[in-house]
Amino acid sequence: MFGGLTRNILQRRTGAFWVGRLWLMMAALLLVTGTAKARTADISLTVIGDERMTEELKDLVKDLDKDQPLSGDSLSLLQAAQARRARIVQALRSRGFYDSRVTATVNNQPIEDSAALDAIEAMPEAQKVDFTFNVATGPVYRVTDLEIKAPPELISYPPLDRSKLSLIPGEPADSAKILATEDEILNTVRGKGYALASVAKREVLIDHATREARVTFVIQPGPVATMGPVSFSGTDKVDTVYLQRRVPFKDGDPYEPAKVDALRDRLTALGTFSVVRLKPATTLNDKGELPIAVELQDRPPRTIGFGVTYETILGFAVNGYWQHRNLFGQAESLRLSAEVNRIGYGAFPGDLGYAFKADFKKPDWWTAGQDGLASLVVSRDVFPAYTRKGINLTVGIDRILNPHWRVKVGVSGEVSEITRYGITTDYELVGLPMQAIWNEADSEVEPTKGYRFTLNVTPYADLRNNNDLFAITRLTGTGYVNVSGDGRSVLAGRASFGTIPGGVNNNIPFDKLFYAGGGGSVRGYAYQYAGPRDAFGNPLGGASVVEGSIEFRQRIFKSFGVVAFVDAGGAYLDNWPNFSQFAPRVGTGVGIRYYTDFGPARLDFGIPLNPQQNDPPFGIYVSIGQAF
Repeated sequence: MFGGLTRNILQRRTGAFWVGRLWLMMAALLLVTGTAKARTADISLTVIGDERMTEELKDLVKDLDKDQPLSGDSLSLLQAAQARRARIVQALRSRGFYDSRVTATVNNQPIEDSAALDAIEAMPEAQKVDFTFNVATGPVYRVTDLEIKAPPELISYPPLDRSKLSLIPGEPADSAKILATEDEILNTVRGKGYALASVAKREVLIDHATREARVTFVIQPGPVATMGPVSFSGTDKVDTVYLQRRVPFKDGDPYEPAKVDALRDRLTALGTFSVVRLKPATTLNDKGELPIAVELQDRPPRTIGFGVTYETILGFAVNGYWQHRNLFGQAESLRLSAEVNRIGYGAFPGDLGYAFKADFKKPDWWTAGQDGLASLVVSRDVFPAYTRKGINLTVGIDRILNPHWRVKVGVSGEVSEITRYGITTDYELVGLPMQAIWNEADSEVEPTKGYRFTLNVTPYADLRNNNDLFAITRLTGTGYVNVSGDGRSVLAGRASFGTIPGGVNNNIPFDKLFYAGGGGSVRGYAYQYAGPRDAFGNPLGGASVVEGSIEFRQRIFKSFGVVAFVDAGGAYLDNWPNFSQFAPRVGTGVGIRYYTDFGPARLDFGIPLNPQQNDPPFGIYVSIGQAF
């Protein structure tokens, strides 16, 4: 009995011994394998023919380097090179180069041949493998005919405007434009109420003899639809009953794709969701309506952020904020922020400026599309023209009238004391701030085409100083031209005019006058210094202001960009700019942009072209967002 037990123990120990040796051998093998140096490779790309494809193909190869790096064993390198050749061929055909030729070799062996692997293996492991790609684009094939087959009522009444389609006869047979044209045709058909319209057949006939292409779309319209019920899923923080009030249509309304887009925009605008995905049904319900399912994903309700800005003369400013995006479950937002500025300029801490601000927004207050706003600001502003300490409270509404028009109306009250030349004056103001915005730009953060006009009018009453009345009016317009067509080269312009009817008088608080100069005005000049000055060179402010800017924006690489700009303008004592007092100040310069998801980081360097005495020779401006 004990002998059998002894044998079992010995067998287990022996088995454990061999298992342990096996693990040691595997670890040693892995160690030896891991120390083997991986091969690396480069691709030499030469393009003959249409040189415009050179940069596009180089960028394509770089993108592939991220997904499938040119490193590893010999077989991995060869497969990576073959994948790059296939993608290049595909890219050329998608651009209309159907006669293109792509030859790829390694050590004079075509990479499609089995000898290519032997050629790589014959090289020393430390030597970098060089793949040679020679691309001959050949002539581009062009579209000679675009045919749309569909019932006449879909494309004839009113007629489909073919001049607005991406694909026009005579242009290259670009697959991206062909697909874009398909979407444009479908959007037109769906805009007539055919929500389930589809392309039953897309045909591209290539004639190699004439190097021409004929494109045909066969449209299947389906039944006429109306807007259907909307359901929400994925959120457990926002009240879905409230979300139903954000739906911009009623069940049974005529179907329009723009209404679906408006639903997406209204949900995204709340800022409470990281994902907003709309899934229209593939069939109509028994009422002929198209149900829409909305999948949502909540963002973290709280966030904090910090920032730094810099401007010549004003020095550095640091700021931070805390924000809650969904305070009471219906996307109410509260943002608390603070800033300390003029760091590094003047005496510390006596010349520091600061601001503490609380902003509250209640979406859909009283009615859909109308937000209730409230703002409280406590600040100390230290500027060359004056020093101000004050408290401001503003309440109002922000109403979107349609996709292009919005208005803001409010009531403000402020108590302040303003010091100039050592004399301090107290003010108690009540204002009625009003704003109207006409927006035809394609983006709020980074517009590349379109235009925008903003009109601000604010009448004030000074309850402390004889109930003095005055009003501030300013109109600003910006425009954007997409020079390159892809948004990478943009020509932007800005013009602004402001006036205080009645002109400057001693009863108008100095902080309500107009000032020009600085990063958002005339770059190259310090803030407030592009305007009238006293005998000591201090800015006075004016009853009118005029500004204009032209800026060329060019993206380079993926996240960087450069700009060149010319700014002009100034503030004037009269309520209409009097150029006989002095010519508008002009500044020019260049800048760098780093593009992020929340807007570009901006560094501008400007020089004054007609400076006054004691103006600095240049200005540097660092902030977030474009100048306009």
